Amino acid sequence: MSAHAITVAGYLLVVAAVAALQIVALTHRTSIPTLSAVLSRLMRSRSGRVGILAGWAWIGLHFFVR
Repeated sequence: MSAHAITVAGYLLVVAAVAALQIVALTHRTSIPTLSAVLSRLMRSRSGRVGILAGWAWIGLHFFVR
């Protein structure tokens, strides 16, 4: 297995974990917040907005440049 394949598998694992947590948060009564609740909380502060902008830029630079 190449390093590229391992990296892609790692990112897919993270995406699958986030999707699984979102499904659990929506279908069961747990203390796990939904993704929209987390993003809403982050967007309340300036540092949260800057962090989301930086994360979005990082994703764009690493996945959509080619």
